[in-house]
Amino acid sequence: MQRYSLPDPRFLPLGRHDPEEERSSLWWSGSGVRVKLACTKLEADITSTARDHAAWIGVLMDGAPVARMPLMPGTHRYALLAGLDQGFSHEVSIIRDSQPSYDEEGPVYLDAIYTDGEPERPRERDRLIEFIGDSLTVGEGCLGPESGEEWRMIWISHMPAFPTLVSEAMKAEKRVIALGGWGAARSWDNQQDSRLGRIYGQLCAVTPGGDVPAPEAGKERPADAVVINLGTNDSSALSKMEGQELDAAKEELKNRAVELIGMVRKRNPKAAILWAYGLCGKPVEAILKAAVEEAVQKGDENVRYLSLTPAGSNGSRMHPSRDAHRVAAKEIEDALNKMM
Repeated sequence: MQRYSLPDPRFLPLGRHDPEEERSSLWWSGSGVRVKLACTKLEADITSTARDHAAWIGVLMDGAPVARMPLMPGTHRYALLAGLDQGFSHEVSIIRDSQPSYDEEGPVYLDAIYTDGEPERPRERDRLIEFIGDSLTVGEGCLGPESGEEWRMIWISHMPAFPTLVSEAMKAEKRVIALGGWGAARSWDNQQDSRLGRIYGQLCAVTPGGDVPAPEAGKERPADAVVINLGTNDSSALSKMEGQELDAAKEELKNRAVELIGMVRKRNPKAAILWAYGLCGKPVEAILKAAVEEAVQKGDENVRYLSLTPAGSNGSRMHPSRDAHRVAAKEIEDALNKMM
């Protein structure tokens, strides 16, 4: 098999990354590479530093999930695909399938690819959708039994989550900036620093080495659409408040939501911005609607609010099942098609 060190122009980078990086870095869920090739097998050198929460790698062929595996600490060679027919060509994506972990010393590195096929750079899709969110966006609970209640990466899979379903259905590239537990203003446990707007302008601030500015406009492709799915963790924080404290927190949530929409608009001037909320109930829907309306009143004519159908079934960790993600994906796809 031939070894191909990454980055390599024949492999299309996926997700937020530094286009001038010397190593192929997988910071966020869904980040990785896509390549077109006909082969019988595919292997990779991958480096991971996670100690307690194993990062997971996913493999898709022509957009369909075909393999998933945990990564061991250190650099190891993994068999990703085997037993294929070299007479058939497919587009293969190798992605980070789990969210950034707090026990990592850096991103997952996709160092090299081994294959008996001839890699060819696939055509980059005409549209790009950016997804900003929490555990729902990274796919927590999408795999595993309902009895899986411990917080572990094994239950988090981005491949069957709504961002993947939407981007595949719309034949679009995908960029994800999402962390379980975080919110538009506060985390589930009421931490005001754990809001996506605080780190949106950075490469991946929660991972060592990623607390640097995100690629500047012109180096990072602007999105054609941005889907924001935040509010579930904010509602958890607000549920523990009352009186003046609750009133102030509600106002803060609206202001942070308006602020985030403004940040998104600055980085993606022509994007359709859709705030989609409600998969886990709708306690703060009125606040988020008010934020979207305020953004419109300030002159942003291409931002909308979408009320999602609450999940009818659970996967692991009391999170929405794959069926619920499929319902949400169709609603988001329909809304984006109308906006775009």
